Amino acid sequence: MALLTLDILSKPGPRVLPNVELRVRRRGLTHSRVATLAPMTWLDAPDEARERRIRDAVAALQILDTPRERAFDDLVALASQLTRCPFASIAIIDDDRYWFKAATERFDRDAIDRSVSFCELATQRDAVVAVADLVTDPLTSDVAERCPFPLRGYLSVPVHAPDGTAIAALSVGDTDVRVFSAEQASSLEALGRQVEQLFALRTALNQRSSDRDQAVQREGRFRSVLQSLANGVLVYDANGLIDEVNPAAESILGVSRDELFGASPLSNDAFHEDGTLFRSEDRPVAITLKYGIEVRDVVMGFTVRDGQRRWLLVNSAPLWDASGRGGGAVVTFADVTDLLTLNNQLQESLGELAKAAQERAALLSSVSHDIRAPLAAIRMMTEILEDRADAITDTQRNELVRRVRAEARRTEGVLTDLVSANRVGTGLEAPRRKRIDLEQLIYARAREFDGAEHSIRVGELSGDLTMWADAAQLERIIDNLVSNAVTHTPAGTRIVIEAIEHDGRIDLAVDDDGPGVPETMRVRVFAAYVRGDRAADRPGTGLGLFLVQQFAQFHGGTARCLVSERGGARFVVTLPRRPGQPATDLVSAR
Repeated sequence: MALLTLDILSKPGPRVLPNVELRVRRRGLTHSRVATLAPMTWLDAPDEARERRIRDAVAALQILDTPRERAFDDLVALASQLTRCPFASIAIIDDDRYWFKAATERFDRDAIDRSVSFCELATQRDAVVAVADLVTDPLTSDVAERCPFPLRGYLSVPVHAPDGTAIAALSVGDTDVRVFSAEQASSLEALGRQVEQLFALRTALNQRSSDRDQAVQREGRFRSVLQSLANGVLVYDANGLIDEVNPAAESILGVSRDELFGASPLSNDAFHEDGTLFRSEDRPVAITLKYGIEVRDVVMGFTVRDGQRRWLLVNSAPLWDASGRGGGAVVTFADVTDLLTLNNQLQESLGELAKAAQERAALLSSVSHDIRAPLAAIRMMTEILEDRADAITDTQRNELVRRVRAEARRTEGVLTDLVSANRVGTGLEAPRRKRIDLEQLIYARAREFDGAEHSIRVGELSGDLTMWADAAQLERIIDNLVSNAVTHTPAGTRIVIEAIEHDGRIDLAVDDDGPGVPETMRVRVFAAYVRGDRAADRPGTGLGLFLVQQFAQFHGGTARCLVSERGGARFVVTLPRRPGQPATDLVSAR
């Protein structure tokens, strides 16, 4: 007679065989009865939800096809001894097979197909299964014929993953008919719980390993970002000592990484722009460490190893530990020595040109704004990359890097505009040319400037007006010429934009019927910071026409001031349609 032992918490449904002794364990007591019940099928139909849970639980365990382990082998050996069975195993479900994590020598293979594995009885029903004779029992006889192991008596208990899913079975078997006692079933269940403890421990270790791998990956990403930044980065611990540094910081400060660790170079020999020394408590990192606040855009001077004085734009922000307490500070800085040097040169030029002092000061303010805006954007985005490296997606990270690069290019463009007057004539740079429809550009700029006080009109447009030029520079030429006409003519003045193509060259002209330009000024108006006698009370820096001439030369062209047929001024810029064509004078002084 077969014995099927079921836990009272197992799921409902037909669970017994005809003339089967049903032994139910309740609170340590055993009750027996003999009954004739409806026949029981071999196994239930596949349950996709259950199979999914099993796959997920086994995957989290990361145990399939791993080497043998002493802890599992000992439990199998103990199960064999307690039940005096030559066959004992811990078998884990793997799709269409049961894989043996541990087994006695009588199991001469690594796995067995699920369709011929008696373990499936215990795992699918999530109950203890005891069969006295697998060969003669109507439920198991067909499977016993196909089973590769010569089993007769069989006892199996389900083994659960930490989430409660039955994913394995601890089983014992004998080649002879066996009636297993309740004590043997209880002992096997106890060993099964030990297997479950090993599973839980393994899952916890796997999670810790995964967490560690993720932490290493995040640290790797952080270091990659740190290494790629053009700005210097120093990370201070809670004691104000450096414990991280990037290559840009080494390069800017002229100090090696080894020398920076454990030191505090940003608090040594720092001075203000006026030459006075920073007090220790006024330094950005000292303020951040003491009060836990951010300090932004502080210009600090240092004498570096080569004896040169370097100027840094310094920012400091607090770092917090897991409890929310201050855990140090991160200091970022950019070398702005060249920018400040340029600023000083401009200041000297302002001194030489006293009449244009106010306009030049406004220019410097504008330049500072144009540079600080992209620097601020770069700083903000790099801080996101630093502080939220583990919270942003790869797509977001790539977008931030792209925007950092774009802002860096924008800053470079501002500086390029400032030094272009000295560089374009040396042939060190070439325009970024692309195909431009000048006619469309003229109409667009005319619409932009047309207003109530001045009538901006498009005059003669003839010939092929497509050309290869730097779009931004060409737009600046038109804008500066129109702005100049608007600024230096009274309200009601009519301003006309024309473009005429001659033999591969285009004459772009802006014509007005205003007071015109005195003959003595027609050449000087293209010099930097030079403004007309009647321009003192009007906005401007004196760079508009200067840049027009420089951008024209940038393209291999010329710029001239003539007399308009309407009596006002006529500014003509002659440009080649294609690179390499000479821009000879083709416009008469009409």
